[in-house]
Amino acid sequence: MTAANDPNHLLGRPGQYTSKVTFTDSRIKAADVEGTDKGDVERGGAIEVFGDPSGAQARAKYIQTIAKSLPAVAEYDYVRGPVLVRVSHYLTPTQAAAYKATLDKLN
Repeated sequence: MTAANDPNHLLGRPGQYTSKVTFTDSRIKAADVEGTDKGDVERGGAIEVFGDPSGAQARAKYIQTIAKSLPAVAEYDYVRGPVLVRVSHYLTPTQAAAYKATLDKLN
């Protein structure tokens, strides 16, 4: 992903993430994500890295604020230091927690 093709137009912008990668999770049914774009969090998730922990925390808070008013965009968000891991709401809480456990293992 580059600043030119980031669908959120945040990559490299002041106070935003410095890198981002998206991933798919094969446990999510294709029918559930039909009509979504490649790279959408709904298909699995995303990892966003910020210049400092406050950037990751602010982004997670922003996403959760939006999700409260638009349940269709709800997701699991896990922050550790400058890293935000965003996980699809199509995964069960237990499945999503495995991503958090992996994040928690990072130094």
